[in-house]
Parts: sequence; C-alpha cells; structure tokens
Amino acid sequence: MRNAVILTGALRTIRKTIRFLKENVLQNQTDVFICVQNDTAESEDTWKAWFTSHLGDRMLSLQWFHPDRFPGWVQQREVQLEHMTVENHWKQYLRTSGSMIEYYQLQLAYMMMSYHEQIHHILYDYVIRARTDSIYCKPLDFHWLHWTDEELGQRLDRIRADMLSCNKPITDQSVLMYLMTTLLSDDLLPNLPWIRAECVPCPTESFPPHTDSTALNRYLREGRYILTLRKNNLYLLRRSLFHMIPTLGSMYGFLRSPHSDNYWFNAEGQFRDACYYACLTVFDYSTLFEERSLEYAGAWKEEDFFDLEGNVLHPAMLYCVVRR
Repeated sequence: MRNAVILTGALRTIRKTIRFLKENVLQNQTDVFICVQNDTAESEDTWKAWFTSHLGDRMLSLQWFHPDRFPGWVQQREVQLEHMTVENHWKQYLRTSGSMIEYYQLQLAYMMMSYHEQIHHILYDYVIRARTDSIYCKPLDFHWLHWTDEELGQRLDRIRADMLSCNKPITDQSVLMYLMTTLLSDDLLPNLPWIRAECVPCPTESFPPHTDSTALNRYLREGRYILTLRKNNLYLLRRSLFHMIPTLGSMYGFLRSPHSDNYWFNAEGQFRDACYYACLTVFDYSTLFEERSLEYAGAWKEEDFFDLEGNVLHPAMLYCVVRR
C-alpha cells in the first residue's frame, strides 16, 4: 500500500506538529508533497534543510507559496471574486483570508503529486491532506481495510451497544455514521456519546444495511466516501476519488450543492460542495473537547492538551490544532 500526504498551510507551529506527522501519519510507504507559506523570519533555505532533516526521502516536493510569486493566481482570484454572487464585504474577506489560498496550495501540491505518478508510472492508493498547525494523535494504519466480516460484525455489535447505552437512535444510517467516524482508531469508541458525527450523503450511492457485514466490508474497500476531521482539518480518501477537490484552487466560489448553507462560500462550504459533486459521502468526526483546540483569543491553552514533554494528555483525543 502506497499513500501520499499533501501538507499545506503557513509554517506556524510546524516545529511542534512534525513529530506527530512522522509518528502517526507517515505509515509504511508514504510520500509527502508540501506547499507552504513562510510566515517566519527564517529563510526558505533554512526551512528546506529542516524539512529534509525530518522527512528525508519521503519529501518528494517542497513548494513555497506567496502571492508575489504567483501573480497569475492573484489575477485569477480577482476574476473568481468578480463573478461570485456574494456581498462585497465577503469578497474582501476571501481576498484577505486564507480560504482561497488553502486550495491553491492544495492544487499546486496535487499537481506535483500527479506529475510524480505519471513519470514513475504509479498510482497512490490513498491521499491524506494534513495541515501544518494540526496534529493527528493516532496511528493512521488503515487497519479497517483488513477486517474480516466477523471482525466487522463485532465492531458493529459494539457500536450498537454503545449507541443503545447513550440513547442514540439506531437506524441503518446512524450505525453506519458512527462506524465510519470511529474507523480511524479503536480508542475513539469511548468518545461515542460526545462525538459530533455528521454524514453528508453521496447523491448517487445507497448505503448497505448495518446488518450485512459482507456488504459493509465491501463498502469500506470500494465505497465512494471521504473521512474528515472537523470538516476539512484533515481528510483522507482513495486516490481514484481525489479529483474534484483540488480543482477548488481555480474554481473556488463556483460550487454550491443542495446541502449548502448561507456560508457556502467559505473554505468548509466549498470543500463540502466539491465532495458532493465528486459523488462522495462525507463522514465527519469531531468532539466538543477537540474542537476547543480551534478556539482563538487566548482561550486555547496548550496545557489542556499536552504535558510538559509534549505528550498527549487524553488517550481518546484524535486531533488537535496547535495555536502557539
């Protein structure tokens, strides 16, 4: 199994998060394609040496984004904004925030990944998008792809029992939703009462019943789904399904699905709409505790999540955004 990680964002707290990327995300044969923005006083050459020291041969591409280096993108951005049907103050927000930049960085890294596939005549199995300021706390080992029907049946029994104990309604869709949002780690099952699970269905694919382990196992391996953490913080999907999302780099603002809300034009909304038009079912995991790591204005405290050695305090925590 060979996977690709696309790492994007401003450098921010990358010195603190790199350990978790190496330990938990870069499992087995995993190549890394990076497009980042240097928001520090250190030179790009210094940072390149730092990335190389940590990632070695796994880093196949490192690109530096800055609007001055991509004047064509700035012109394209203005064309997109001109034709977006949102109020001017929202256009200014998109112009000055990182929402559109995020997907242009993704597109640049995606093109390097695709180029590598073409010249080496390979095709990755899965693509994982990660952020420079986020940590992923559990080994991303894709163990669920190797479950037997019996093992999957046992997992379903555990989920149904946990749902019953916390008075969650049991339906085909709800059981599937909690199965999919806890796939990434067995440690997440104790979180089930507090998980803010969300399912945005694929418009073309029906779900298998939760009583049929064989059909569900087939869905785990072949279904058109994407697993996400807190909307678009980190996400993973089969490489063969990863085509529409990177086009947001040049098509941002022109996707609006039937599931869209009033903020369809923000980064999370455009991501969800790209998934919809790619015919992907979105299974999103978050909890109130982990979302606290996204708080601003001094509300975030590192000691709530890490000890003095930088170890994760809470064994059931799946992700965290490191603010400083």
